[in-house]
Amino acid sequence: MAASNGVYRHEVPLAEIVGERIRSRILSGVFLPGSRLVERDLAAEFEVSRSPVREALRNLDKEGLVEKLPTRGIIVKELTRREVSEIFDIREALEGMASKAAAQRIADGEASNLRQLVEQSRAALDAGDLDAVRESNWGFHDEIIAFSDNHILQQMLTPLMGRLHWILRQVTDFERIEVDHLRLAAAIESGYPDIAAAEAQQHVRTYRAITVEHLFGDVLPAS
Repeated sequence: MAASNGVYRHEVPLAEIVGERIRSRILSGVFLPGSRLVERDLAAEFEVSRSPVREALRNLDKEGLVEKLPTRGIIVKELTRREVSEIFDIREALEGMASKAAAQRIADGEASNLRQLVEQSRAALDAGDLDAVRESNWGFHDEIIAFSDNHILQQMLTPLMGRLHWILRQVTDFERIEVDHLRLAAAIESGYPDIAAAEAQQHVRTYRAITVEHLFGDVLPAS
């Protein structure tokens, strides 16, 4: 923590900065699943010592984005069919809860910006900026969680967010996602909690089917 003109500011730990840069490369596909992450090489790339890199990799291991193998060292984690299924089980339950709470806040007179986020994503898609589309899609789901104002729910989802964002990146049916997001935003902004929860759960089931087919070639039955 440093002081300037009597005003104190909290500096972000170096390991957190390094961790965010590695996480960004994983989520963007620069570091592919199965890729080795060598402390020495990362320290040289980011121009830091190996200590913050080591701490960052430990934190990413807790998030489930990397894993340490006896013979290969640290690699970008390859999600299994079971792990993806379990993540979607959790996401369906928790995002249903979050959407229900968000709709209740609308009913109580709060205002959300969910529809604006969908419009931003639509504009990015029309412009052909797929990275911006993905960012908007992540932001849409993150906003639902934040707007629910349920701190325990947010804490439960935090360790999953890295893997959730990676999974969301695998979906490329953007037109379908835009339609789904618009319907979900409308359901939440209707102020009817049960309708919002049902729409959120259906949206997650749709995502599950698309993702499982993309990653593993399995076609899930329509729900």
